[in-house]
Amino acid sequence: MITVTQSISGTLFSSAIPDVIFTISGVKSGVTMTVDGEEIFNEVLYPLAGTVTLADLPSLVTAYARQKLKVTLAITINEMDDADSITSTTSMTASVIYCTANIISAQESINAETFCNAHFLSLLLGNKTTSLGRLEFLHYLGTEAASVLARYSDGTMATFTPPAVKGSDVYTTIDVSPNRFVSEGKTLISFTATAGSRSQTFVIDLDNPDCAPVLLFVNSFGVEELLYCTGKHKVAPSYTRSTAYIGRYKRNYKIEELRKFSADTGYLAVAEQNWADELFRSDYVRVVNFKDGQPVIGKEITITDSKSEVDNSPEQLARFTFDYMYAQTNHNVVDLSRAGRIFDNTFDYTFN
Repeated sequence: MITVTQSISGTLFSSAIPDVIFTISGVKSGVTMTVDGEEIFNEVLYPLAGTVTLADLPSLVTAYARQKLKVTLAITINEMDDADSITSTTSMTASVIYCTANIISAQESINAETFCNAHFLSLLLGNKTTSLGRLEFLHYLGTEAASVLARYSDGTMATFTPPAVKGSDVYTTIDVSPNRFVSEGKTLISFTATAGSRSQTFVIDLDNPDCAPVLLFVNSFGVEELLYCTGKHKVAPSYTRSTAYIGRYKRNYKIEELRKFSADTGYLAVAEQNWADELFRSDYVRVVNFKDGQPVIGKEITITDSKSEVDNSPEQLARFTFDYMYAQTNHNVVDLSRAGRIFDNTFDYTFN
């Protein structure tokens, strides 16, 4: 007889799948796990003092959940005797949403379905600062229609329908770039995107600061977000030269180039401080350039160092700094989409 003392059910984040614990009265148990019908585990397990524990399930399931964002995990337990005959069977299922964060509410883990019904797939839990000319996207589980309420400096408002630019029967991606909500003769100051019970407000920085770099990264929910850095940007190439006498001449027979970049996010609001750390924990980051107002996805980069310290001082104005380099081995990169430019729009326009 199988007695399950801890199970899976409902909707779970991949980072918060609990251990499955059960007892059997027989000799052994056969355990099979599937993700969306694909078998990922099939083993015969023997109990210890009559108990079997399926531990650390997140490490087994997370990679599968990342591919589709949401999957169905099914576990079947067969109790068997010495002759491998099945004497009893039980099964359990749960929907698993990809998430590497441990999301809690009032010191308790929050229900994954509740969170996703009330939030976009982002850890930004407050207003986001943006400017005209920037790209902004929002992702959410489900296929509900979205809307945007734009606010202007003269106190008027207007409603828009943002286009869905990507998605499936599981999730939707909408384009909420500020330029979509500009009205002739008016100054856009903010807008709020909603989809079901989800809501995200964007505040327009009317100074429209230049950004360098612009980075596209995969966040804790497996979807892409954009970070616009408005602080100082620096590049410092270095070269390692291997030399030897070849004949009568000393020559550089191997030159290794390393282009190291340093960037500053600029000042961040409190909600943006927590969200910006998503860049530093991301395992996939790319540079985004703009040519004729259109985005050009650039090279993949590797962040090599970061500093994201904050404190509770009343005068605290946080800004994060980080270093990065091209992920590829060849750092002699010529970007034709930015021909004639050094690396920073403000610097180039002023001095080139």
